[in-house]
Amino acid sequence: MTKVTTINTLVLKPEHVAEYIASQREFTSAISAVPNGPLGGRLYKSIQGTKIVLVSQFDSLAAQTAVMGRPELAAQIEKLRPFVESSSPALYEEAFTYGGFR
Repeated sequence: MTKVTTINTLVLKPEHVAEYIASQREFTSAISAVPNGPLGGRLYKSIQGTKIVLVSQFDSLAAQTAVMGRPELAAQIEKLRPFVESSSPALYEEAFTYGGFR
């Protein structure tokens, strides 16, 4: 199976950046424990502070689809919606890696 990665670039309302990050940190700890959940992920915050890049990796497209259908994720999205100005998620397959990036 081919692993898939979800990369979502979000622009947050400045007054909600810290709250968004804290909520995502808590949520990812919980969702990582579910069967066929994400393998892991990273959250990046722009130096300017309001742009976030959320990267999550899954064993397969089927595993990613299953997580996207979970009620916990739908609830988390609704909870965070007021913090977000824009969001642009997309699915990717790795083409190559170089250097020490893991």
